[in-house]
Amino acid sequence: MFELLKIRKARRMAHAAIDPFLRRDPGGAAILQAGDWLHPQIIGFLATLVTLIAQRHCGPMRTHALAAVQAHVLNAVTGIGPELIGEEICLLTSHEDPAFAVGARGAVAFLEMLRPATELDELDTPVMTLDPALQRLWEEHVDQCLRRSPRPQ
Repeated sequence: MFELLKIRKARRMAHAAIDPFLRRDPGGAAILQAGDWLHPQIIGFLATLVTLIAQRHCGPMRTHALAAVQAHVLNAVTGIGPELIGEEICLLTSHEDPAFAVGARGAVAFLEMLRPATELDELDTPVMTLDPALQRLWEEHVDQCLRRSPRPQ
């Protein structure tokens, strides 16, 4: 039961951290579909960021609990089914994909810039601002890698 509460809190915290960057809509004239997100760097960035946020706010979690948090948040963000996103993460990790690793390192830098851990940990729901340095990291690891589908006429 306690693990379920940790999973719920971790999902909420990850959504709160990612949502402001999703709402910016840098593409403007494009509709994003699930396949647009299937770039190893994006998956590495988002999966690692979700994991780090979950661990920061909820402490150590079992592998299945972290996987549940990743699958839920990444499905909500990208539209990619939980089974497929889990397979992609495992495949990219096992093949030591260099783009996946770049995304993962970007997520570490992103979290370090987000706020000092002690300040962030004291908040029940983080207050996220679109700091220019964070925006640059998001653009480098997510926006530049997105394959956008044209908006139907």
